[in-house]
Amino acid sequence: MSDYVLNTSNIKYKALYTWLIGKINDGSFGYKEKLPSEASLCEQFQISRQTVRNAMDRLCREGYVERVKGSGSFVKKPVRQREKTIGVIFLTISGYINANVLNGIENVLTSKGYSILLELSHNRVGNEARFLQKMLTSNVSGLIIEGTKSSFPTPNDALYRQLAEQKIPYVFVHNGYTNVPAPAIVWDDHRVSYELTQRLINAGHKNIAGLFKFDEMQGVNRYLGYIDALMDNQMEIQEDYIGWYSDSNQPEEKRRKTNYTDAFAMDILGHCSALICYNDLIACHIIRHYIANGISIPDQVSVASFDNSDVTKLYNLQRIPSVTHPKEEMGRQAASLLMEYIEDPSLNAAERKIITL
Repeated sequence: MSDYVLNTSNIKYKALYTWLIGKINDGSFGYKEKLPSEASLCEQFQISRQTVRNAMDRLCREGYVERVKGSGSFVKKPVRQREKTIGVIFLTISGYINANVLNGIENVLTSKGYSILLELSHNRVGNEARFLQKMLTSNVSGLIIEGTKSSFPTPNDALYRQLAEQKIPYVFVHNGYTNVPAPAIVWDDHRVSYELTQRLINAGHKNIAGLFKFDEMQGVNRYLGYIDALMDNQMEIQEDYIGWYSDSNQPEEKRRKTNYTDAFAMDILGHCSALICYNDLIACHIIRHYIANGISIPDQVSVASFDNSDVTKLYNLQRIPSVTHPKEEMGRQAASLLMEYIEDPSLNAAERKIITL
């Protein structure tokens, strides 16, 4: 097993451990209650059975959970009463970005004596609403949030106003909402997309396609950086060479996305010499699809993307042109900024303040 697989498994085990502790802490899993099965946790978090076992082993060692042979795992004792807790709402932790962001958050909060209550919205505004309502009654000290469908105004703005009214500070990571004034730690998606597109132009590419996520602010900003680079170089913008997609956990929606992105990737062949993808995951999928169809990379088409992760190692692919995402630093800065608002209540936490990395 590669060092990358070991490292990501370790980070995901810590994230699952944090989630389970939070659920025991807030009473979702009560005393002597049975915890979800290994299979259900594997499916929910898209992780391996060994990763689940590692998290359960730690809970058992610390005395919070006990295993009953043939029956499952049960809450043995409640976690100590929460005094200093930060709520974290992410879309998911199954990818290679947020598990590392969470690691950065934990490093800062643990040093300050805070624990984490983790929830996953799976990019559904209804889930986000439910978790915000829960946080409002859970006596958390503050929140770190990844916005859901952040390219659109949120219908949960009233809940964010309630947080502000109750003096519960919150900080966004990755994105934010146009109708919710709040601090946010974001990657400079426009700049890095502009620079990546310029690199391809400097390499001699004349027609460059783009594939972006339409329902995340990051996708929109990466699209804008790509467009601005083309315009600044007097290159024609061809709408047929720009594709949009969205991620989903729903099987039918996953199939539609795969069918669309695969067809888009094939349609641009012969017209474009390069393709910029929203992230390394979709780039790896596209490259594997090309290889399966006998397309030579990069001879027939160059594929570039964002994040500069080691995910290519999992697919035995050569490293692709990419831009490094400041994952853990984003988490550290978000947690540090939130602590400033918690430690100094005189600061206005309900104002738009965007910090770019």
